[in-house]
Amino acid sequence: MARTPKGKRYQTIVNAGLKLLYEQLGYIQSDILGKLRTLRHDISSASLSNIKNDKTVGIATLETAAKGIQTLMEQELDMAYDETAGNFTARNTPEWKPVVVPEKQDPANQGIKVYAEGRATVAQKTAFFADAKHELVEVGIRLNSFSTYFISQSDSAYKQHILNLLQRGVHIKGYLLDPDCEQARMYFEDRSAELETEHRSLEKIREVMQDLRSLCTQFKSMNLPGSFEIYIYQHIPYSLYLLVDGDTEEGKMMVSPYLYGIRRANCPVLEFSKKDQETLYNRYLEAYKAFTRDARLLV
Repeated sequence: MARTPKGKRYQTIVNAGLKLLYEQLGYIQSDILGKLRTLRHDISSASLSNIKNDKTVGIATLETAAKGIQTLMEQELDMAYDETAGNFTARNTPEWKPVVVPEKQDPANQGIKVYAEGRATVAQKTAFFADAKHELVEVGIRLNSFSTYFISQSDSAYKQHILNLLQRGVHIKGYLLDPDCEQARMYFEDRSAELETEHRSLEKIREVMQDLRSLCTQFKSMNLPGSFEIYIYQHIPYSLYLLVDGDTEEGKMMVSPYLYGIRRANCPVLEFSKKDQETLYNRYLEAYKAFTRDARLLV
């Protein structure tokens, strides 16, 4: 916890700025850390977490973070810290235009983006796969979010992005767990010991399968250049995959290892490409191929 008036002021500035950056621009912690590095006000992920959680942080680190956040708020939101209000307020700069600060990767994790707080947003996912040229693959357990995006989101927010890919000849594949296999029963029985919500997951998968069958029929009737296919597998699930052009030099993926006792939506996500992390990429690609090799087409 900040122990001096100056330290408390810096901490208030950081937390007020983070709240607005999260809410108004949809940033996550790794985004902001990358921007602070670019602004030469870099601090560690642990330090930023400690500031957010009101834990002890050195005055120099607090000052660095506060100055970086203030600069970021000025450039991207045209807001300045108001001492009286204890918050950021609009500067209303005439003819102001936002300057988006680029993100500089942490040298220790070059080429790996971490969504430490969990599942990427719809906007982040659609931006990630927008440039797919050949194939888009999502491997999950229930594919509940994948299917409900078509219903819960506006067409422009999600469905149109999928249609754009299909119209360009991109093939889309989804993989979910077979609810009738022994592996599924064992998996959810084990998970439900810590998470009661897992009790009805088998039933939920069957409901999702019906929705996905309808989607497959709908897209097939459009006679688009790209295909939309759903498969079911019979293995203990280990990771979520969102894979773009997997077997090409331009391949990239998001992966989220499933952590025991943690809701899947809260499991950290790693994003990387073959170009930046070839060894890591190939290792995950090999596992993905082995995992989906025996999957069968749903419809």
